[in-house]
Amino acid sequence: MNFTHVLVPTDLSPMAPHLVRYACEEAVLHQAKVTLLHVVASRPETVVYYVSAMPSPALRFDPILGGPLGVPKTPPPTMLLHDPQEEALQRLRDLIPASCDSACEIVVATGNPVALIVHMARARTVDLIVMGTHGYTGLRHILWGSVAEKVIRLAPCPVLVVRHQEEIDQTATTTMRSHYPIAS
Repeated sequence: MNFTHVLVPTDLSPMAPHLVRYACEEAVLHQAKVTLLHVVASRPETVVYYVSAMPSPALRFDPILGGPLGVPKTPPPTMLLHDPQEEALQRLRDLIPASCDSACEIVVATGNPVALIVHMARARTVDLIVMGTHGYTGLRHILWGSVAEKVIRLAPCPVLVVRHQEEIDQTATTTMRSHYPIAS
């Protein structure tokens, strides 16, 4: 099967670099275009912070009057901007390996992750979706659900779900402990 367009939705978790590297390797192998997608659940607003500056401690001293020449002026406050979408764009740019840089597009969207992933796959005629999973089970899975599971059911193309090696190792260790009791 030959892929021409690979969609990589990511939540920017610690697994993201592994996932993007894996997807880019597949894309390079098939000479496919890659679209990195990060979905922000709610509409993030740019936050503006004003940080007041302290007056300069260096007072000029008048030797004749024996006191300060004047009260130092307080510098104007510094304005800091925090834009979550711009931050997400930068983090996505940092994830792209050099081998995949030229054929990679970055999209940050707002809304329901499952609906946007499936919509983008249809609208952009994606051949493969490569996404990660946290591997939650039990109560966590029931309460949070699984975006990967829902995308697999609704996607118009194949979905490759990648688990991080540490999660696989942790699951294997837990399974071995539960199935093979250690005799003392």
